Amino acid sequence: MKYDVVICGGGPGGSVCAATLAKLGRRVLVVERERFPRFHLGESLLPQSMPVLRAIGVFDAAAERFIVKRGAHFHESETGKATRYAFADAFDKSVGSAFQVPRDEFDELLLRHAAKTGAEVREGVTVTRVIYDERHGRRFASGVEVSDEAGCGARIEARFVVDATGRDALLAHAGRMTERVPQLEQTALFSHFQRCFREEGEREGDIQIVVFEPGWFWFIPFRDGRTSVGAVVKPEWLRRRRAQGTVSLDDLFAAAVAESPVATRFLDGAKQSWPVQAAADFSYRVRDLRGDGWLTVGDAGGFLDPLFSTGAHLAIVGGHEGAKVIDGALRDGDVSKERFADWEALVRKGASLFLGAVQAFYRGELQPLLFAERQHPFLRHAITSMLSGDVFAGDERWQREMRARFPARWDA
Repeated sequence: MKYDVVICGGGPGGSVCAATLAKLGRRVLVVERERFPRFHLGESLLPQSMPVLRAIGVFDAAAERFIVKRGAHFHESETGKATRYAFADAFDKSVGSAFQVPRDEFDELLLRHAAKTGAEVREGVTVTRVIYDERHGRRFASGVEVSDEAGCGARIEARFVVDATGRDALLAHAGRMTERVPQLEQTALFSHFQRCFREEGEREGDIQIVVFEPGWFWFIPFRDGRTSVGAVVKPEWLRRRRAQGTVSLDDLFAAAVAESPVATRFLDGAKQSWPVQAAADFSYRVRDLRGDGWLTVGDAGGFLDPLFSTGAHLAIVGGHEGAKVIDGALRDGDVSKERFADWEALVRKGASLFLGAVQAFYRGELQPLLFAERQHPFLRHAITSMLSGDVFAGDERWQREMRARFPARWDA
């Protein structure tokens, strides 16, 4: 059977892309190396992802399972300053909340939903390479070769290929298209905790961002009482600590907590669920997000930084918008690289606004604005809109000013 689209990877970008295409009547196959559920970072969603969840018909199921996130709190360890950005204060008033999601549950929900909408899903199957056909003197992706858990190989033909393989970045690595992103060389140390601090009432699901000299912490509360806690630290802090004899990940995490009175207070009396894990050198970009007969979505096209919870958002929106363009391209019989130029520009537009703000944060330039005591209302609405993920549509004044103030640097 020849599919309209084969999607390599069943994370949020791949599953949303699959569900969107299936709802449009396309024959879709999702090939996923792992078997869900499985753990993944990126547990805090953004409000501007919610219209996509509604569009593919999975929002209500998510609302039944996950805690509502209505805002983001920022704390400065050194000064004790704290401020909250309520998503209801964004310029776009149509979406005022999101969800905090254990990714094993959320990703499985999306993948199973894609299957319910009509996509075929194969788990435990690894894509080994993309295959191409020569047409008009150009190489068009025309399917994939796969291997299952028993080592049995197969060839799958498709009119279009979507790379949603996450950090494996199948097409980018095969084409040597990955590049480091300057100023983003941090390491994340993380675990889950019980009995950790959280807000009460309607703010219970708010994310807490704690800034301290070596970096920052995230505190992401889940509905079942768990809280995801991570310390994102600078490479020089990590090298210094290791040189002083602090080697284990748990000890490094404890050392980071000890340097922040706020994080220490938030974790007072908390019970750690499992040993600390680490993710390092996670920031990269991909030179080409599209080609003849293929495109990349989500982390397969690059990853910035966990600071503003951008990973899942870029994957969800990019996968949804990409699916609509793929559908039109298949309908018109034109899947050339040029057909997807506007889609790539949209994805890069959103990513660049986030990147500029993230780089400004690590240079120490964003914090005075975040914690300003007499903050101009326009600036507050602008920051809130960015935190909500409103980085794609239109060319709003606040977006232009954020880009001018904090230009993104993609090259070292």
